[in-house]
Amino acid sequence: DRGRLEIPDLEVAVLQLYSLLVFPQMVFEQYGADLGDELSERLLTDGVEMFLRRYAAPGTA
Repeated sequence: DRGRLEIPDLEVAVLQLYSLLVFPQMVFEQYGADLGDELSERLLTDGVEMFLRRYAAPGTA
């Protein structure tokens, strides 16, 4: 509503965001490994930043 993002295909964007934020956790859990708090935090922060940069409306990045 604020015009900060330009998302032409919402379905794809939702799947991309989900993949960035949830998939690493699922993969590590599948193998019985733990990402650890620090790596989890970095993956979440960087995932959101990647998503926002990808879909930033021109002139808002």
